[in-house]
Amino acid sequence: MTNKLQTVFFTLSLLLLANNAFAQHSEVGLWIGSGTYLGDLNTNYDMTKTRPGFGAVYRYTLNDYIMLKAGVGFTRLVGNDASSKNPYQEARNLNFRSNLIEVSGQIDLHFQKYIIGSAKHAFTPYLTTGLALFYFNPRTSYEGETYNLHELGTEGQQNSDYTGRKPYKLIQPAIPFGGGIKYWMRKGWNFYVEIAYRKTFTDYIDDVSSTFTDTYLLGDGTIAAELSDRSDEVGEPIGEIGKQRGFLTDKDGYIMTNVGVTYTLFNRACPKAK
Repeated sequence: MTNKLQTVFFTLSLLLLANNAFAQHSEVGLWIGSGTYLGDLNTNYDMTKTRPGFGAVYRYTLNDYIMLKAGVGFTRLVGNDASSKNPYQEARNLNFRSNLIEVSGQIDLHFQKYIIGSAKHAFTPYLTTGLALFYFNPRTSYEGETYNLHELGTEGQQNSDYTGRKPYKLIQPAIPFGGGIKYWMRKGWNFYVEIAYRKTFTDYIDDVSSTFTDTYLLGDGTIAAELSDRSDEVGEPIGEIGKQRGFLTDKDGYIMTNVGVTYTLFNRACPKAK
């Protein structure tokens, strides 16, 4: 279904591009907003773990209906089993936090004409998609110390010869799906609000994916073994070998919300635009 929607979206965009006879302009701007993690440690879409974000954007309008943009953004993603009302998550007792840096290229499809300098066409809702690359590095705190979970291999990734699980990459692709609104305010200034979900292809943003592994492979008593199963901090240990630790079939994702302002650097306006 996702591939079909992308095909329809880009087909419509190409058809509109072929009819490019309207104004073209370039913009640069800044945005503030937020990032929200969704995954094994946030299965109930809890928005209380949303954290601030910020970034910059460059936009180029091909015509009144299509805009290309490139951006960079920064936010923090967090998840904590202790915030869940799910009994299993409460017993599992895992948590993480990760700074996230994203670069992206997107295409916006306007629902109606959007022309800078035209009071008649100063507003439009839009859909957006594209491709992003993001960097993450999940961490957690234990007894006053902070640990990089990726380095520890809490599900046996550092012992791939025995577990078959290889270390995950900290730079991953994502596909944004979302929409927003744009509004020309005055002169070269534009305002926009956008919210987009990032579909990723990794289940390790939170360092939780499959099953508990043998603590012997992690090293009994080591920090890797301690952070692999933290259930004993709140109750009876549940980390039996092969028991579910995460949801392997469901990839992690995140939501980015942007509220931004851009300024028009270059504007070749249509002579008939009013």
